[in-house]
Amino acid sequence: MRMNSSVKASAAALLLAAPGFVCAKLLEDTVAVVNGVPILLSEYQKEASTAMDYWSKTNPAVMADSANLGKLRESVLEQLIDLELLAQEGARMKLKVREREIDNGVDEIKSHFRKDERGNNLSEAEAEAAFQRKLKSDGLDWAKFRERLSRQILARKVIDESVKAKMLPPAEEEARAYFVKIQNYIESKSTGTPKGMDEEAGMALREVSGQVKALSSERVRVQRVLIRLSPGATENEKRRAQKTALEVKKRLDAGEDFALVAKEDSEDPESAARGGDLGYVLRGVAPPELEKAAFSLGVGDTSGPIFTEAGYNIIRVTEKRAAEKPEYDKFKDELMNFLGGVSFQKKIEAFVKGLRDKATIERNLPATL
Repeated sequence: MRMNSSVKASAAALLLAAPGFVCAKLLEDTVAVVNGVPILLSEYQKEASTAMDYWSKTNPAVMADSANLGKLRESVLEQLIDLELLAQEGARMKLKVREREIDNGVDEIKSHFRKDERGNNLSEAEAEAAFQRKLKSDGLDWAKFRERLSRQILARKVIDESVKAKMLPPAEEEARAYFVKIQNYIESKSTGTPKGMDEEAGMALREVSGQVKALSSERVRVQRVLIRLSPGATENEKRRAQKTALEVKKRLDAGEDFALVAKEDSEDPESAARGGDLGYVLRGVAPPELEKAAFSLGVGDTSGPIFTEAGYNIIRVTEKRAAEKPEYDKFKDELMNFLGGVSFQKKIEAFVKGLRDKATIERNLPATL
C-alpha cells in the first residue's frame, strides 16, 4: 500500500513515541508467529470461515457443539502454521514455483466451478462469475489468490521431494496381515475401536472394514429422487411434499428418464448430480422403510413415495448382488493403495513435526472471533 509523505511521517512518529502500542497492535493483528513470520488474523479468518461453511453444509451437528467449534478453530490455526513451516522449508531448499505451475493450479481450481450445486453444467461465463464470487467472499484479489496458490504449490513440492520421493510401497505380507484384521473385525460384528489400536488406527480399520463389508454383503444399488422435508415439518408441508412426490412418480411411470428427473427435481444435491445414484444399500444400514422397499423390488422396478425422516423418496433398483465371502485377491490393489496412503500420511506428519520441533512458534488465537 502506498503512503504519502505526511502519513509516513505520522507512522514514523508513532513508532518512536509509542512502541508498546505498536507491538500490542501487531500482536492483536496476528494469530501466530512462526520463526519470526506473522500469520495474520485476516488470513486466519478467511480460512476459518471456509472451514466452518464446509462443516455447516456437510455436518451441521458438528457446528452445534461449542467444543467442536473450538477444536475446528484450533485445527485451522495449526494447518496455517504447518503451511508456513513448509513454505519456509521450501525457501531454504531453494525450490521454485513457476508461473505455468500456478496457471495449471488456477485451471484445476476453476474446473470445480463448472457445475452448480445440483450438478448442472454452467457456461464458461457463469463458471467464471461463480469463481469470482468465491474470490470476493474470501477477500482475495487476483494477485493475493495467485500468491496463496503459489505457497500451497511450494508446500506440496517440499512434501514431494522430502517425503514422497523416499516412499516405498507396502510389503504384501503387511497387506495380507491387515486383511486378516479386517476379516476378524467384520466377523466380530463390533462397532467400537479394535483392541490394541489407538483411536486413529481403529477409525481407519473400521472405515476400510466397512467398505470391504459393503462390497461383500447382500446389496442393492438404487437411484433416488428425494422430496425433502425440513426438521419438524408441519402436516401441510408433508402433504405438499407427498403430492409433489406422487407427481414425480407419474412422470416416471409415463416413461421419463429417471436420471434426468433426479437431476432436475431431486432435493438431494449430491445424488442428484449422479442422476440419483445412491450407490449400494446394505441391510441394517438404510432407514427401515427404504431398505424394505429396496430389497423387495426387482431390478428396474420403481417404488411409490416412501416416507422417511429426510422426506419422500422414490427409488429405482438398478442392480442386486448376493452376499459373498471377502477374498484378499479381490481387494489387494485397493488395500495396497490404502496402506500406502496411511504410511504416506504418517511420514508427512513426522516430517512436519520435525519442522515444528526446530521452529519457534508463538500462538495468539483470540478466545472469540
